[in-house]
Amino acid sequence: MHPFLNLAEGETRLGAFLSEVAAPNLLRIYKVCGLDYVIIDCEHGYFSHAQVAALCAVANGIGLMTMVRIPSVSREHIQKVFDLGADAILVPMTGTAEQIRKAVEYAKYFPEGKRGASTMRPHSEYQPGELSAYMKKANARTMVFAQIETDEGVKNAMEIASVPGVSGLLVGPNDLSIDYGTPGASDTPEMESAYRAVVKAGKAQGKPTGIITGNMKLIHHCRDLGMQIFSCNSEVGLLAKQLKAMVAQFNG
Repeated sequence: MHPFLNLAEGETRLGAFLSEVAAPNLLRIYKVCGLDYVIIDCEHGYFSHAQVAALCAVANGIGLMTMVRIPSVSREHIQKVFDLGADAILVPMTGTAEQIRKAVEYAKYFPEGKRGASTMRPHSEYQPGELSAYMKKANARTMVFAQIETDEGVKNAMEIASVPGVSGLLVGPNDLSIDYGTPGASDTPEMESAYRAVVKAGKAQGKPTGIITGNMKLIHHCRDLGMQIFSCNSEVGLLAKQLKAMVAQFNG
C-alpha cells in the first residue's frame, strides 16, 4: 500500500490542483507550505507529457505525492503517466464499476492488471532489478482514484469502491451539481445525499473518500461526514485570490 493511503481514523490528506502553470518548482512551494499532494490536471489542463515528467521528477524528489487527472480511460494515457513517475491517476466522470475496472487494468502490472512493461524509466528510478519483484513493488505504489461527479457515479458508488485496485473515491461537486440541475449549489438535499452515499460506500469497502473544492466550509462539512482526502483550489485560483487581497489591502 502507498503510504498516502495509510490513514488512521480522522487523519486527512490535503492537496491542490495544478491547472496550467508547468513550473516544477511550484511543487516545492506546495510541499514547504504543508500540502500532501498535487493533482496535475490533464483533463482540462494542457500539459504535455514532457511537462508532466518534469513535474513528477521534482515531486518524487521532495516526497510530494502526484496524482494526474487523465482525460479519458485509455491505455495510452494511463500507462504513460505512470511510466513518467506519477503515483496516482484520477479518473474523471467515473460512472460505473466497469469503467474504473478498465483503468485499474491499464494501471497495474500482472497479476492485478495488464500494464505494459518498460522498466528502465523514471518510475523505477532507472534501477528496476528483478522484473517480478519490481512489478509487485510498482503495483503497491500505483493508485487509482475514481472521481464521482454524476448521479450515475453516486448510484454506483458501492460497486465502484468494491473494484480491486481502486484506491479511493473523490467527489467533484461542480459537475455533480450540474448533473442535478443546480449548477454551483453544493448544499442541496441531492448533493448532501450524494456526499453521504460516497462516504458510506468508501467505509463499506475500506476505501478513503474525499472532495475537490475551493469551498473550505464544504471541506469541513465533508470532513465531519467522514471524508479524509481533500483538494482545495489550484495555483491559478490561489494566485488570483492573493492578488485580489493585495489590491484590496492597497486600496483600503
